[in-house]
Amino acid sequence: MENKGEVIIYETEDGLTKIDIKLEDENIWLNQEQLVLLFQSSKSNVSEHIKNIFNEGELIESS
Repeated sequence: MENKGEVIIYETEDGLTKIDIKLEDENIWLNQEQLVLLFQSSKSNVSEHIKNIFNEGELIESS
């Protein structure tokens, strides 16, 4: 079976968060919830960083 664009986030028995990703075209795309889990941060903090990425032109919001 071929997996493309799959991101798996899970917690191990020892309580650590693990992330398994599948790359395609050397890009990784995560949604806001996945970023919160990845960085063990708050939704508002991730939102602020995403807003700054768009404001600084690093990424186009429609992408």
